[in-house]
Amino acid sequence: MAGRGLMVASPAACLRLLCILAAIFLLFSCAPKKIRVYEPLPESRVQLVNYAVGYVGKPYKSGGKGPDAFDCSGFVHYVFKRFDVNLPYTTEELDRVGYPIPRDGAVAGDLVVFRIKRSYHIGIMVNGSDFVHASLSRGVAIDNVEQPYWKRSLLRFRRVM
Repeated sequence: MAGRGLMVASPAACLRLLCILAAIFLLFSCAPKKIRVYEPLPESRVQLVNYAVGYVGKPYKSGGKGPDAFDCSGFVHYVFKRFDVNLPYTTEELDRVGYPIPRDGAVAGDLVVFRIKRSYHIGIMVNGSDFVHASLSRGVAIDNVEQPYWKRSLLRFRRVM
């Protein structure tokens, strides 16, 4: 058995091997990659959130459009209008503006939409987890989307600017 030589594959076998390697390469090189980019927020978003937070403590009023009292959709409309973003007045319409974004993509200035019983509720994200909104019981307030009450009612996030 000494002197065993190198075995050469047939051209058909080489072609099959080459096709398999090409398929593996394409399969793994074309897979979508999640890349999280950390960059500072545009100044307009920071200003919008600071402006919204400045209304914390203002009372709730059904149909209130500000500046002395708000309901949730009136508050969102009022804040964005100050920054030349004209949004609708109702929560149902606000739930259709802009475009949906994933939970882990929500940043300051994005909208957060809830469904509480049969009604919609809306607020403005302050950061990745806190939002400012016009609460029926407390007026304009800041809450966290991870609190059990809000978490179980959370529908989606939307970006309008």
